[in-house]
Amino acid sequence: MKLEAKLEIAGVPLHTRCLAVALKQDSADALDFRADILDLRKGGLMALGGRVTMAGIIHKMELSGRFAADSGRLEQIEWAQSHVMHEPNATSRGECCRDPMPRLKALIGRRFGEDFSAGLKGCFGGPLGCTHVNTLLQEVDAFVSSHRALREADADYAKPRAIGERIGVRSLFFDAFFEEGGATTGLSVRLADLHYNPSDASGRETVALHAEVRLVAEADLAGWQLRSIAAQERSRRGPTCGDAAWASRSDALEVLVGRSLFGGMNRFCLERFGGRAADARLLSSLMSLSPGMTQVGAALSDQLAPSSSARPLAGGLSGPGPCFMLRAEGPLMASIGGREPEPG
Repeated sequence: MKLEAKLEIAGVPLHTRCLAVALKQDSADALDFRADILDLRKGGLMALGGRVTMAGIIHKMELSGRFAADSGRLEQIEWAQSHVMHEPNATSRGECCRDPMPRLKALIGRRFGEDFSAGLKGCFGGPLGCTHVNTLLQEVDAFVSSHRALREADADYAKPRAIGERIGVRSLFFDAFFEEGGATTGLSVRLADLHYNPSDASGRETVALHAEVRLVAEADLAGWQLRSIAAQERSRRGPTCGDAAWASRSDALEVLVGRSLFGGMNRFCLERFGGRAADARLLSSLMSLSPGMTQVGAALSDQLAPSSSARPLAGGLSGPGPCFMLRAEGPLMASIGGREPEPG
């Protein structure tokens, strides 16, 4: 991987993940949110649990809902999943990735930015839910928290808005690249936030804040250890969004070199960068690395047998599973492990 001044990398494209969050005014005292996740695999051929997959859309999921403007309390949540990894089939005994979604209703009443993360883990974490939906909801939580912080700091941004008016959008892209014959993968993360001021009398939108993070990393395929990582960020105030210097964050990330993306990385990043508003967008970028990396091995595989890069060599696929479909006692994991599923 070549690390350039603009934090760009090159190689054969493997996988792109897009997370998108949008907020708009629902009523005088409530906001709507919409959040989408799209996993686009750009290569690979692999069989897992009786299903054969190749390049294309792997996950396409949407969440929508409403929360109180003043308290941040979640009032409604809905979902749609047109593309999931595991549809109902004989091997899964009819189970599919959509089965745990009703558990999300337990989040109603939770407040974004306060007790939301703990509530999400309690009702939808690990084998209770879906890692992709979890990742998306964590991004909703992070962006709503960013909106609420700006609302408290900027009186103009906090002024009343018309029903249906856009308030802000976040996009986060994870991209993985591979140099032919290499033993590493290049990873790129680009996050951008756009917060709108209340529209003027003619309905014209103006910018309150545009904030960005750019991050690149190189990871070993065998153990997912980070060989290098660098990042920079900038914030530009509206309405003009004039030139602003990029600030390097690479020195703060040196502590991550040598750590594996396979286990404990997100917990470590939360301990290191959580709780500080100045690090919030950098933290969101870092938290996308491990979930994105899970897609890299499948994109590299050109045989029906799962690629050895799909998991670190010592990782394997064992319980408790990272999601409902891959829970240790489930029928899908029983099939992958060559054993009979537990009754029930």
